[in-house]
Amino acid sequence: MHKVVINDEKAAFEATNYLIETGCKKIAHIRGVLKPQTTIDRLKGYRKALENNDIEFDKNLVFEATNLSLEDGQRIAQTIFDKHKDVDGVFVLTDLIASGVLMQFNELGVKVPEQISVIGFSNWLITQLTTPTLSTVDQPGFKMGQAAFNLLLDEIYNLKNNKEVNYRTIEIPTKVIARNSTKHI
Repeated sequence: MHKVVINDEKAAFEATNYLIETGCKKIAHIRGVLKPQTTIDRLKGYRKALENNDIEFDKNLVFEATNLSLEDGQRIAQTIFDKHKDVDGVFVLTDLIASGVLMQFNELGVKVPEQISVIGFSNWLITQLTTPTLSTVDQPGFKMGQAAFNLLLDEIYNLKNNKEVNYRTIEIPTKVIARNSTKHI
């Protein structure tokens, strides 16, 4: 079977490392349930970035978003505000959850990014509509779709012409997009 993927662990490492490079020293992570590999790989990337920068991993700074919703982001942001006032950065599994984090911090009067930086994941349209605009990892969905279409087209052609199908995995690169929810390097 063909696959078009991104390297979630590497992308999460780069997002967390970006927060560290901009001065964050106490970084929380909001993840999903530990069933899909995506969640596991993003947690691994977060941990690896901390380790590579001699920042101790604190399991109390890893929060689970069970519904992957705005409300999860708001709830967890409130918990961070109430119980972890020294957190100065948050790496979030998805842009939707990160948007909820921004909403709650705005409501609480927390200055983003002056007091706390927030970075999401995917580069959904919503990232340009939040206040402040959301820094994120660009997961290039359009390019992924193009690559998947081309693989499918090749497979159909090969099957139609009784040729062998060589299944491939294509990894599409990601990148951090710095907007106004994080400090800049």
